[in-house]
This record gives sequence, C-alpha cells and structure tokens, in this order.
Amino acid sequence: MKDVLRKLRIPGPTFRKILFLVLFFLPMLLTFLIVFTGQRDVSVRENRTLTKLPVFSADAFGESTFQDDLEKALIDQWPLAEEVKGAALDGKNALMQFQQRILYALKPDLKTAYSMIAEGYYHYREDEHRIVEKPKDLSKEQAHLESLAENVNAADADVYVYFIENSRAVDFDQPDPGHPVYHRILEAIAPAAADLFAVPDYDAYCRDFYQTDHHWTIDGAYKGYQAIYRLLHGTEEGMIGPGELIRTDAVFQGAYARQTHILCADETFSLRVFDLPSFSTQINGRRKAYGNQKMYQSGRYSRDELTNHYANCFGGDHGEIVYDFGTEGKGNLLIVASSYSNPINALIAAGYDRTFVIDLRYYEAYANHPFDTAEYCRENDIHKILLLGDVNLFYVDGPESGVE
Repeated sequence: MKDVLRKLRIPGPTFRKILFLVLFFLPMLLTFLIVFTGQRDVSVRENRTLTKLPVFSADAFGESTFQDDLEKALIDQWPLAEEVKGAALDGKNALMQFQQRILYALKPDLKTAYSMIAEGYYHYREDEHRIVEKPKDLSKEQAHLESLAENVNAADADVYVYFIENSRAVDFDQPDPGHPVYHRILEAIAPAAADLFAVPDYDAYCRDFYQTDHHWTIDGAYKGYQAIYRLLHGTEEGMIGPGELIRTDAVFQGAYARQTHILCADETFSLRVFDLPSFSTQINGRRKAYGNQKMYQSGRYSRDELTNHYANCFGGDHGEIVYDFGTEGKGNLLIVASSYSNPINALIAAGYDRTFVIDLRYYEAYANHPFDTAEYCRENDIHKILLLGDVNLFYVDGPESGVE
C-alpha cells in the first residue's frame, strides 16, 4: 500500500482522509441517487418485497431502527443491485454445481434423483427444463398450524379446506406419498368438508404445475376450481365452464427461475377467458380492478424473460380483496388463501354475494392489526370459510421469501 501511495504521490494520512470522506458521504450519495432514480417495490429476481427508504423520526433514530432500515434500503434500492445480485447468484450456483459433479464422480453412490442446482432448488431425474423444491421439514412448524386452527375454529362459520400438494409436500421418490401433511391439517382444523389437489407422482406434477414456479398452471387452477366448487356447493350445477384458452408467446420463467437466476423454462404462458357476471373489486379498501387479464388477451404484455406473468396477469398478493357481484341471497364467503387462489378468485366468488379474500402474510401490514377470523366474520355477515393453499399457508407464519 505504501508503494502504491508513493507512486501516486498521495501521503498516507491524506489517503486515509480521502477514504474516510468517501465512506462518510457514500450513504448520502446512494440515498440521493435512489431518490432521484425512484424506488422499486419488488425484486423480480429475488421474488420479494424490497425495503424502501425510511421516514426519519427521533424515536426511530434513538432505537436504531431508522439506521437498520436505512441500511436495508440502501442494499435493496441502490442502482444495479439486481444485476450484481444476479451475477453473484450465477457464480455461487456454478461453484456449487461444479463441486457436486466432482463429488458424484468420486462417489457415484451419493447421486440421487434430486440434483441440486441452487441452494434449496433441484432438477428431478435430470429434467433440465423444470425446477422443484424438496418436501419441507414441518416438525418445527406445528405451532403455526395450531394457531391458525384456533383462529379459524373460533368463528361462527363452516370451515372448508382445500389443500394443494406440490413438490414442497411430496417426495417424488416415494411411490405412495400417503398425504401425511393433508391429514395433519384435517386433524388440527376438523373442517365441515375438505378436499385435496393430489399429486401422486412426478408426471402428475408436471401436468398441472409450471416448469419453474410452485404455482399451478391455468389448467391446473381450473381443475382446482372445479373441485372447490363441488366442495362448497355439493353439486356441479352452476359451475362456470372452462372458457376460451389463450396462449401467449411469452416464455414464463417462474419464481424458482428468478430466485436462482437459472432460466431454464421453455413453456409459454397461457390464460383462460371466463364468462362471468359483472362484479366490482376492492383492494385493501380501495375500489380497483384486480389483475390485467384484458391486457394479456389483447397481447399487451412484457416479453422480458424475468417478467412475473402469473402476478401481472392474474393479480398480485394483497392483505384484503373484496368481490361484490351485486346479488342477494347467496351469502358471503371468506377465502383465506395464498397466491394459489389468484387465478380463480373471481370464479369462486361468482357463487356468492360478496367474497372476502385474505392473505395472512400481508393483512396485518394493511389493517395495522392481526387477523381475527371470528370478528371479521361477524362484521361482514360471513358463515362460510375456505382455506386454500399449499404447505406454506398452513405451516409458515408471515411472508415467505417475498411476493409470490
């Protein structure tokens, strides 16, 4: 270092002063750049909500929460953050895959049907166009299921459960999964009725779920809607037909691809246009349309390889969405769901006067208080509740790694 300073003719103390000034003013410079260029809401690559610049207050500064939030915001919002994180992911994944190939070459017996391609993400049986997760270890997550069951069972309403199996719940190497997670949920909640979107094997999973996303495809979602309609109404009478299938030319790289930066999907995104009565929607208390399906119908959508078409088309995740079909006598429904319900919210809601869709991951931030099922049902004259989702609805407390 001394030789470098001597060649540059910068005295040591002067260099330290310059370095100190750079480090001192860097946060202020980054803050200015972020304010000037605008803040982003979500990270497409990481599939999560980004921290925004905090509002200064003396209390927050005294408790150091302002400083902590500022640091998180600078990391999340600084220019080129997405590109740098993507490059870091590429390097990390390449190193991990190289180490795995060396290990399997030295010890072939260790090789399994699940090949790890990024931390927590796999190809199954060398299917290089699809990314899956492995079943979660739910032994430490039982407390959230019990809390959810207590909250829901306290309401004066009939509770219905529709559980979606996916790679988070099913080990494809097991010929008979036995649906253990589903049965544990039923034991905790004891619903009036329940049904299961079963995934008996890997081929069935591939038919109904996206290649690089944990969500079901539009055909998988419609199949789920049919089962849910029978579950809630006890009949197929009044069920809405499958509508017109529209295939776009946009390749859909889902959440798994965006989180790992392994863009391996080759499937295009599709949607269905359903014949629905007119209705209105409120999102977090404001009257607003949900989703952008009409834009997709007319071909107005991004062709960027990292576009989240699932959220852009069907609608994103919000604390509360209210559907009002302007009818009387059908009753009101409460849906407690994760993002699996997004493509079929309106289909289910068409069978009721008003339908309230609650995402527990975001409700408290919107309403400024925890979700009390019993109180919410009393306030909105609700006597039927549907719990709809995969293991993350029933076992994960709070937001996952981000928006879905």
